[in-house]
Amino acid sequence: MIKYRTGGYGKNLIEEVECERETEKSVWAKRVYGSGFERCLKETEYHNYHDTWEKAHEYLIEKAERQADGLRRQLQLANSYLGNIKGLKNKTGE
Repeated sequence: MIKYRTGGYGKNLIEEVECERETEKSVWAKRVYGSGFERCLKETEYHNYHDTWEKAHEYLIEKAERQADGLRRQLQLANSYLGNIKGLKNKTGE
């Protein structure tokens, strides 16, 4: 069976992977180096396995949107902090 792994780099953000079998939380994916299959968790911090390319693509879009929202919030906080600094008045009268 074919699964689609997200978590690659550059142009390989979605990789087609041959799998031997799967359970609810694991897949047995063909080894990149050597022969045979190795057990991999379906969801980790770095890689996720999906049933279709479309689901993998949707996952990457949602992940990028969450990251953009977080960065947008950080920018808002930084701009607010900058505004507070610009609005400071010297209380010593100098």
